[in-house]
Amino acid sequence: MIRLVPKDKFDDEACANLQAASDEDLLPYIADLLECLQDLNWPIAGPVAERLSLLGNELVQPVSDILNSDDEMWKYWIISHFLYLVSDEVFQALRFKLNSIRLHPTASETAEEVQSAACELLISRRNA
Repeated sequence: MIRLVPKDKFDDEACANLQAASDEDLLPYIADLLECLQDLNWPIAGPVAERLSLLGNELVQPVSDILNSDDEMWKYWIISHFLYLVSDEVFQALRFKLNSIRLHPTASETAEEVQSAACELLISRRNA
């Protein structure tokens, strides 16, 4: 079986496999692949984000789970980078939660700049 989920932050082989994989092949691994976006400084993060962003509504629930979590840095990376790449359909499905972060952030969302990232994203994609 071809490995699609990187085993570490330097796993170029899995990233290459990911690029060649069909959307259907990726579906069982969405949550695992989103974990690769916990730090956008990791070399694998860019290729994983680009490939995942090509998926559709299958992303909504796993990304929503991240946005509802207490992992502020993961939320920050998802909002400040990944959600700029996703389709308008996916973005629209997550807009309510992003507005909630913008209007009613937790103290930690404010401290970790998650609220600021949400504001910038919503402004940038306001016509989406």
